[in-house]
Amino acid sequence: MKITNRLQLPEGIVKAVSTEKHNGPGCISATTLIRGVKEVLLMERHWDELTDDVADRIWAIWGTAVHSLLEQEGENEFSEVNMKHKVNGITVTGRIDNYDLAKGIICDYKTASVNKIKVGDFSEWRLQGLIYAWLLRKNGLKAERCRFIALLKDHSKIEAVRDRRCPQNPVYVYEFPVTLTDIMKIDRYIRDKIEEYVRCQALADDEIPACSATERWEKAPKYAVMKTGRKSAVRLLDDQSEADRMADKKGKGHFVSYRPGESTKCRHYCLCCQFCDFYNANTNMANTDSEELMEAA
Repeated sequence: MKITNRLQLPEGIVKAVSTEKHNGPGCISATTLIRGVKEVLLMERHWDELTDDVADRIWAIWGTAVHSLLEQEGENEFSEVNMKHKVNGITVTGRIDNYDLAKGIICDYKTASVNKIKVGDFSEWRLQGLIYAWLLRKNGLKAERCRFIALLKDHSKIEAVRDRRCPQNPVYVYEFPVTLTDIMKIDRYIRDKIEEYVRCQALADDEIPACSATERWEKAPKYAVMKTGRKSAVRLLDDQSEADRMADKKGKGHFVSYRPGESTKCRHYCLCCQFCDFYNANTNMANTDSEELMEAA
């Protein structure tokens, strides 16, 4: 991958955000398993053709710094625990930020935005945690609970007072117990995902099925109740009739604007989208205004 530097930032920053391929030959990581197979394979195949800019990767520095600061180990705690287990000829790997051996608690550190907490979608974190738990148990170790400790990079005490949906602290903890049912389900998920990954390796780029709606972070279409002179929506609704009634009730100057759905990850966060036929076939991905995305979130 080529790292560009359109703002001419210092070389030290460039080196800090530079990256290498995430997976070694015959391996697939826990964080890769939660992505779409199409994204994973396109990233692997076109790695040397991909580009990203230093400015767009700047938060990676903070994430790396946070992990470095939190690597201290307690009496029964271990940091940067590397685990692996082979499935269908592919080695599943995972690096656990912090593991309490005595209690069987998996802890992962995240840097996140306040908006993620407000939206409340932790499905990817849950999958990641359960894959770690699966790896631990496959290696004969306890896995009783997963904890994700998120440091919120844009937290504001003032906004937290104004908007009660905002987390009230700059640190947010998402946690859940690991049950036998969870392990059975994640085992099936891992095996199905690897089977699909192996099968699709023999396919051409455009023959690989598109990532699922969940993997694309798909947002459904919305109907925005707008007010003349105001840029942001008064309310975002799923049903047009409900939006029409609200606009009528609010009276003069209010109207309804349709906002098409969008695969947010494809549009904003997928580095290999230029090689993806699904992305290129969906012209709405290039036309959705970023402000509308923030409102929809």
